[in-house]
Parts: sequence; structure tokens; C-alpha cells
Amino acid sequence: MYWRLLLGFLAITSIGVIAADALAVDAVVRHQNARVDAELEQGRQWLLPIVATGHRLDAGKTPPDGLVLVLDSQGRTLQRMAGVHLATTPLELSAEQLKAHAGGALTAGPVPLRAMVTRLPGGGYLVMAQSTADAAEATQHLVAVETATGLPLIFLVVAGSFWFCRRTLAPIRETTRTAHRITEDDLSHRVNVARAPLEAAQLAEAFNTMLQRLQQEFTRRNKAEVQLRDFVGVAGHELRTPLTTIAGYAQMVRHGALEDPLALDQAMRRVQGETRRMTSLVDELLLLARLDQGRPLERTPVDLTDLCAEAVANAQLYAPDRQLRCTVQPEDHMIEGDPHRLRQVICNLLANVHAHTPPGTSAHVKLTPDGDFRVIDVIDQGPGIPEDLHERVFDRFYRAPAANPALAERSVHGSGLGLSIVAAIVTAHHGTIRIQPTDHGTWFRVRLPRQQP
Repeated sequence: MYWRLLLGFLAITSIGVIAADALAVDAVVRHQNARVDAELEQGRQWLLPIVATGHRLDAGKTPPDGLVLVLDSQGRTLQRMAGVHLATTPLELSAEQLKAHAGGALTAGPVPLRAMVTRLPGGGYLVMAQSTADAAEATQHLVAVETATGLPLIFLVVAGSFWFCRRTLAPIRETTRTAHRITEDDLSHRVNVARAPLEAAQLAEAFNTMLQRLQQEFTRRNKAEVQLRDFVGVAGHELRTPLTTIAGYAQMVRHGALEDPLALDQAMRRVQGETRRMTSLVDELLLLARLDQGRPLERTPVDLTDLCAEAVANAQLYAPDRQLRCTVQPEDHMIEGDPHRLRQVICNLLANVHAHTPPGTSAHVKLTPDGDFRVIDVIDQGPGIPEDLHERVFDRFYRAPAANPALAERSVHGSGLGLSIVAAIVTAHHGTIRIQPTDHGTWFRVRLPRQQP
């Protein structure tokens, strides 16, 4: 690339310099000819009356570099008057040349001469000539000077252009090297745009932005693949446990090991319980799959006040030993969404309190406005969740370590999908859920956009 640019700059610069020099030489020659023609015109006006009346010329009045000829119509010399510098200089003009240049000027002679031809009344010609040797020498000197300065100028321009091109194209070279590194599955490289020209820096910045987005997308995809593999593995394990239990009891019944009606009834109760557990797990997995696929949920006006009060009342009946409160700030708390799924959000958060806090732990559900959003806070006074686990608790099948053995025995029966379902439902309603920092206990905050009037 550099050599092509170098040859291109060399050709363009050479053509430009040569054209400029040629125009300068042509302008100088034209100026010199115009000056000589003006001097010859003055001499012609002085000599023409003398020659037209038949008088002979006075050789003593001829300039040293001047030449005056009086010719007949065929170009034969009738009178010749020459200065000391042109005493032996011949000037021969044919009849065709005299006729063609009559009334004008031309350059002729073995020695550079500028001649002006004037037609006389009798049919002859008056030719006045002046040497242009000094002008020709000056022109040659100008050409030599232009040559001596033009060649270094061409070299400097080409060298400067080559340096500028290397500096300008440096980010492109860096971009090419980075692209080759990327082909080796290394997306961490970036193009260095330090001290790069504006256009090249913009190109490098755009390339770096593209690389960053590609890296983020690949990272997200790899993370999604890892999560999918983990999800499939954990889901298979969770489904395998009840299936193993059901298969075990089925084999016992088949081999007659449960002939006692009481033992058979207990076995059937266990099978029924495992079936309900497996059915619930499958329903939760299907719900997550539906939310992941972006399938539309039901969209109807929902009053969060009623949902919060109902969820707290149901949780209180399920856990009468706990002190559960519901506080609603007076405001319009209507939103647009799926009432069944939104009720599931609050119920799952309260179920999380029941599963991961000691018996008798109090909890508080608050509903408050926040501009164009409605905020649901579920706050308990339990042992809390470590800060480094605030993001992981929303992962599927993730079970946070219990604070004591009693809680561990209680939470092991959970599927680990409750909070992930809450996060998926809230996201499907264009809301957010996060764990707020607090001195003790756990504080879940759900923000949902309110219904526009």
C-alpha cells in the first residue's frame, strides 16, 4: 500500500512541479517577447517614414543588438543596417514568410532574433530585428534554477507525504493486526488510537466499539450456554428424585412388598406427594420457558392494593405464628399486567420468607408510589442474605446456604426456582427486582410501571 501511495504522490507531485515550471518559463518568454516587440514597434514608427520616402538608412543610428533590412517583394536585400553585435549575423526570410508575417512579429535566425515585418507601399518589406540572446540566456538560467529546486522539492513532498501516510494509516495497520488476532479467538485486543488523526481515530473507535459488542455478545452467549447446561443438569436431577421414588414404590407394589393396607396407603401418599412435587416443578419450568420465549402475558388493569392485601392474608393463614403486615400508601396503584402472575410474585416472596427465616420471624409488605412506577417492598427480620449472593439468588435452581440446620432441612424441599420465576415475571412486566442493602434481614424491592391514564 505504501509503495502505491509513494508512486502516486511522486507522479502527481512531478506533474504538478513540471507543469508549474513550464508555465513560469512560458510566461517569462511571453513577457520578454512582448518587451522586444514594443521596442521594435517604436523603431518601426521612426524608420517607416524614412524608408517609405526612399531615403537611405543611417547605419550609425542602429542599436548594437539591432538589425534593419529593406527587402523587395521576393525577399532580396536592398538595404542592410546592423549593429556591432549583429554585423555578421545572417537573416534570411522567404517571400512566403514575409507575406505571412507582414504586420506582425516572428522569431528567426540562427542567432535568436525577434523580427517585425512591415509591408512598404512600393511592394517591398521593412524588417526590424533585435537579438534575444540575453533573454534566452535568462530563460535557460530560469530553467536551471527550477530544475535545481524542483527535484529536491519533489523529494521533500514525496517523503513528507510518505511519512504522513504511514502516520495516518497506522491505525489501519493496527486494525488489521487486531483482526488477525481476533481470528485466533482472542476478542480482548483493541486498536490503539493514541495520537491518531481524526478520521483514523474515528475508524479505530468504531472498530473497538464493534469488538466490545461482539465480545459482550459472545460472553453473554457462552454464559447462556453454561447456564443452559447447568439448568438441564439440575432440572434432570430434580425430576429424577421423585421419579426414582415413584419407581421404587411401584416395584414394591409389584413384588407384593406392600400387602399391609396401612403401608400401602402411606406409600400411595408418598407417590402422590412426589407426583405433586414433580408436577409443580414441570409447571414452573414451563412457565420459565414461556417467559424466556417472550410469549405475551395477559394484560388487564390490576390493582396492586388488592393483590398485596390478599397475598399477606393468605400467607398469614399459612403461617399464623408470624407477624405479617401490609402497608399501602394512599395513591392510585393500578398497573397493567397479568393478575395471576403478579400475585405469584408477591406469594413467592412471602414463601421465601417462610422457607428461609426462623419460625415467628415478622415480615412487612409495603406498596408505595415512585413517579411512573409502583414499588412493592417485602422486608423480613430474618438472618438476611450475604451481599455477595444478592445476584445469584435469582439464578435458577440456586439455593442459598441456610443460616441454621433447621432452615436447611426446610429449604431443601424447595425447587430453587421461586426467585427466578419472580425475576422473570417482573421483567416480562417491564419492571425490576433487586435486593436493597439493609442492616438486618432481607429487603426485596419490586418496581413496576403504573398504568397510563
